[in-house]
Amino acid sequence: MAEDPISDRLRKLEDRLKTAHTSRAEPPSRRSEYTQSSLAWRMVTELVAGMGLGVGIGYGLDSLFGTMPLFLMLFAILGFAAGVRTMMRTADDVRNKRSEGALLRDADATATRSSDRDRE
Repeated sequence: MAEDPISDRLRKLEDRLKTAHTSRAEPPSRRSEYTQSSLAWRMVTELVAGMGLGVGIGYGLDSLFGTMPLFLMLFAILGFAAGVRTMMRTADDVRNKRSEGALLRDADATATRSSDRDRE
């Protein structure tokens, strides 16, 4: 009995897929171009979110108790401190290379160095 023509075609297709997969170069990542700006926006958002939450809680408590500027100022300062603390934690993560943006940036820098060596 002759070999099935469908399985022969499948085998040829698998071979073509393997060669195409191995010969295909991975396109350069455009995401690394925006790593610094996305990190900056993340930090700004963390600061503004902390401030917004603090002001919202303070205003709500002042409305509830009728002591208008007291809790608003207190929780605005606490929200600012919480936002700064979160920003510092993010900066520490990036410095210690625990953040996604730092890992992407390092991978792109390594790829750039290896491509520069290949050109020499």
